[in-house]
Amino acid sequence: MIARVTTFGRMLFALTAFVLLLPFFHTANAQAPDLGEEFIIFVEGTNVLLPSFDGTAVTDPMDPNNMVARFQHGGWAAPGFRWDSEVGADMSSMVGATVADGGASLFLKLLVDPSMAGQTGCGTTTFDCLAITLFDKVLGTEVTDNREGRLKWFIPDDLRDGNWHSIEIPLPPSTGAAQDSAQAGKNVDGTALATPLSPLAMHWEYVGGWSGYGWGGTAGTPQGASDPNWQEFEWDAVRGITVHFDWNGEGSDVLMDDVYIGSSSTDLGSAVSAPAAMSGVTFGTNAASNVVSWAHNPDFGGYNVYLDEAAITQARIDASDVSIFATVPFNAADFSVTHDFQIPHGSLLPLDIYYAVASTNLFGVANSDVSNSSGVVSNTEMSEQAYIIEIDDANADAIFNAVASETVSDDAFPAKTIPFMVDSSHWSASEGALPDNNTDVSGTFKVGFNRSFNELYIYGEVTDDVLGLQPGTTADNIGGTGWGFDSVELGWGAYDVRNASGSLLAGAPQQSFQREATPDYQMRISWLGDEAALDPGNTSTFITTGTGETGEGESVGGRTVMALLEDGAGANIGYKFLTVYNFADFRFSGNATDVPFTPPSVDDLALVPFNIAINDNDDAASTAADRERQVQWSTKPTANNAWWNTPSQWMTVAMVGTSVTATANEEEVLPGEFALQQNYPNPFN
Repeated sequence: MIARVTTFGRMLFALTAFVLLLPFFHTANAQAPDLGEEFIIFVEGTNVLLPSFDGTAVTDPMDPNNMVARFQHGGWAAPGFRWDSEVGADMSSMVGATVADGGASLFLKLLVDPSMAGQTGCGTTTFDCLAITLFDKVLGTEVTDNREGRLKWFIPDDLRDGNWHSIEIPLPPSTGAAQDSAQAGKNVDGTALATPLSPLAMHWEYVGGWSGYGWGGTAGTPQGASDPNWQEFEWDAVRGITVHFDWNGEGSDVLMDDVYIGSSSTDLGSAVSAPAAMSGVTFGTNAASNVVSWAHNPDFGGYNVYLDEAAITQARIDASDVSIFATVPFNAADFSVTHDFQIPHGSLLPLDIYYAVASTNLFGVANSDVSNSSGVVSNTEMSEQAYIIEIDDANADAIFNAVASETVSDDAFPAKTIPFMVDSSHWSASEGALPDNNTDVSGTFKVGFNRSFNELYIYGEVTDDVLGLQPGTTADNIGGTGWGFDSVELGWGAYDVRNASGSLLAGAPQQSFQREATPDYQMRISWLGDEAALDPGNTSTFITTGTGETGEGESVGGRTVMALLEDGAGANIGYKFLTVYNFADFRFSGNATDVPFTPPSVDDLALVPFNIAINDNDDAASTAADRERQVQWSTKPTANNAWWNTPSQWMTVAMVGTSVTATANEEEVLPGEFALQQNYPNPFN
């Protein structure tokens, strides 16, 4: 049953940057780049000449003004700096055939957690195999193939103390035999070394194949010349310099900084010096899209593109008051960024969006002077996003009565309602892969509200080729596991993002659910029971604060009714539902301090954080919460499987009163226009 029980009468935005990149190398007929006698890898950021970096640039835990490289621990993992796996980079000029020939050194600052201290040689315990490992190119795994070779520098125990160590590691001679002899104090011909290896150089080992010494991957496999399948390390085709967690067990992350190969005279100044200021940027439109473009300057290593709802200046960039929207490397195919943004409601047009482009060096150090590279675009042709529409009292009564009579229909929603489409035109994966097509799972949702009755209305049609419903009834208190079966989830913030330090473009800033003045909620709508004996009223209309406050659960003043969704021929292709929530139900004993939501007035709109997700369980016979995938409406770049308790990942959606017109001034809709700001500071800041 659904009954009237309250005093009311009854219970960013999508920032998509399209930046086409040229690969640093093309595998077919590619030649390894010659790194010469010195090469800077990481200082404040990774050299953009490196095609791949699978660590993370983070703030130095001991110096908040310094950026370092973090390599995350994982079983058998080897995160690091990489070149093309079938080509590599030519480092042959950095090593000699013998110790006497000399060569370059690997310089770096290293911080290793002390939890990985206390071991000696590799093989004694798991942590002993912590190493800086160089890999060469690989063209196959058969004995006759050019297989992967490894050169390891085992990290000494005295460096694993949780402190930064600045170290210089002379690179070994170019062959395993020469290094083995040098470790014994001899040349390959048996004569004594003129100068013994340094203690750090003693830690290099040409270990051969993928699992320990030699190529066979089993204990006792001979190393070097005694192995008929031995292949020397290819210094002219090095494909990676990595932190190698060569065990499967517990461990900690490793930090590095100021990583380069060269000599004590290698100048790091180019890595920390900002390039000249950016200029020559064009700001314009292409139909509904905004376009920022410029000509490449070969002296620059790349570009940062910023956007905001207010004019962008150097002072704001330096104060971290604006966010980077896109980065474009020096080797991009096209030096432009396209910003596709759907306006939450047409009444917000024209919308001024400010952009700025800053030049960066090869390591990402930016020149924040954007006085000649900032501008504003006013595009009146932006497409309109789906929004939450106001339902008048008569139609609100019709929806309420339809739910009460277990009739699933959208007839009472206004004809101008724009539905939320969760399909291949507007979705992202939050768990599992995106479906190959809309037939597997997709959805269309109409959402409205009524001020008089303080209610939220949702009509949904979900296309789903296999129904996997949650067994039981709401009396089983099963709302918390509905995510594992076919169901629909919604995220909703009961506040205007502009009142929560957010904005129209960026949305809500909350990285977790908040309470009181800016409360966030999750809703889940499920059809329950046996697919063979469906009951339209056996449903769950669930509300949670995401943190388990007392009293959360089934909506008291709301209800959902369900029915099978049929195609034009009468075949079942999914399910449809009609739901009523009362806004008063979002406050219960455990979150009584949450500020009650007040819907916008008839001539106003609110910008709220909002998201929709569809859970897909394709095992009709299963009674376990084992969904195959979840797809969500939010297409924010940050949207992932943590969306359910991260409002910053939700889109910004308008809740619109009936008197709000579609455009700010329908009689003065102008074509897209732009203005270039040549000076800063400016009067808008």
